[in-house]
Amino acid sequence: MVLLPKGYQFMTPNHFQGNQTRRAHIQKHIATTLLIGSVPFLFVFLGATLVFDPNPVPVVVAIASLVLTCFVFAYVFVAPDDLTSTATDRTLSIASRTFTYMRQGLSPEATAAVCDIILPETLASAIAITDGKTVLAYKGDKSYLYKPGSSVFLQATHDVMHTGITRIYSYEEATANNESWGQLSREEKARHKQFSSFFQAGIVAPLRVNDRCVGTFELFFRRHGRIDQRQLALATGFAELLSTQLASFELDRQKEIATHIELKALQSQVDPHFLFNTISTIVSLVRTQPEKARSLLIDFSGYYRQTLTDSDKLITVNEELRQAIRYTNLMQARFGSDNLMVTSSIDPEVCDLLVPPFILQPIIENSIKHARNPKRALHIHLHIHQIENGLELSVSDDGLGMDEVTLERLRDFNHHVNQQIPARAADSESADQTDDPAASKGCGIALWSVNSRIHFFFGPDSTLEVNSKEHEGTSVTIRLIGDPTGY
Repeated sequence: MVLLPKGYQFMTPNHFQGNQTRRAHIQKHIATTLLIGSVPFLFVFLGATLVFDPNPVPVVVAIASLVLTCFVFAYVFVAPDDLTSTATDRTLSIASRTFTYMRQGLSPEATAAVCDIILPETLASAIAITDGKTVLAYKGDKSYLYKPGSSVFLQATHDVMHTGITRIYSYEEATANNESWGQLSREEKARHKQFSSFFQAGIVAPLRVNDRCVGTFELFFRRHGRIDQRQLALATGFAELLSTQLASFELDRQKEIATHIELKALQSQVDPHFLFNTISTIVSLVRTQPEKARSLLIDFSGYYRQTLTDSDKLITVNEELRQAIRYTNLMQARFGSDNLMVTSSIDPEVCDLLVPPFILQPIIENSIKHARNPKRALHIHLHIHQIENGLELSVSDDGLGMDEVTLERLRDFNHHVNQQIPARAADSESADQTDDPAASKGCGIALWSVNSRIHFFFGPDSTLEVNSKEHEGTSVTIRLIGDPTGY
């Protein structure tokens, strides 16, 4: 039995095989030693030749050997280090320059700048970045055929968005296997034919964030023969680099959204009017209807307990419904059950599905605050059911409704604030300091908060839709598509 010092490890063949950097360093050291050792031998040989043999041939051979040894040493062992250092510096420079722009997300300006940086590093004749549906940026030849803002007409782009796998396409594939050909306009078909005939081949790589394909990185080549392993590696590497930078941007964006939502949630948690009115209502019922007062006190306690819990975790549909019911019970006690009526139709199969917290109560609160007509009762209906690849929740009322101008302003406000977040312009006060009448009443803020929660947990494919007719009522529909992020 052999005792080994503590911490000692056997160096097995697999160990050396896995550590290729160490192997290369050892081989370089051995070869360098041999080359350096051969130099004195050549000098000795040269000196001996000059002394003992006046024949010039051995002298020429010795000198040539010395020169060759110096060249071998310089180019085999010195040049690679210089080249590696240069390539490393260039790679880090590209990563640094692209990161400056990708911090803005997939905006047209940022992607255009990234295309300008990357195109000279490849053999491609053109480069493009898309979001899978629209061309965000394009640089290179024939730019008029693939304009930023135009619809994507390459089938390879749709395939990569669906599979998430990098692919090389040829002119024949581009013209023969386009499933969306029938959906293209005449102008798009003409541009597609010109584009595909000019660029004989291309590489399309996915841009992925949290295992979700959010866009494509595309290189276009005049000839298929220009696509080799290096170009494929470059396309894949640049796509992975941009994906990593987008993931970093997404983390910052979600953090900013979460902070903004948390601020609004804290403001709503300590709403003095709601607190005062609810306590006053309960106090007024203590003597006349003690059981009802007790029930409302339980609802009030449960409502605030749920409100004060963490808002960054998903809850079940049942839990979200209970919170909505607690709130409506408190409001019915205040305005009267004859003046505020709430009904629901819930698919039993959805009760255990996960949804973001605080997405129903703010919408119901909006209906009561802004849609209630003092002259007649307000009816609110909740409807929750499954749809293809998701869940749909809707809150509708028969209240005052909105005219077309107010409705469009509300939609524009909600879209505007959500667009500001990725650009880091959504200051917490920007939403409050607006001239929009719907937003200034708090309606737009509430819908923006709900919409932000939806996108935070379920991504951009999930939507919040508002429809309204003046004097007829309003409906707000939430569609949660796919599975929540991280679950």
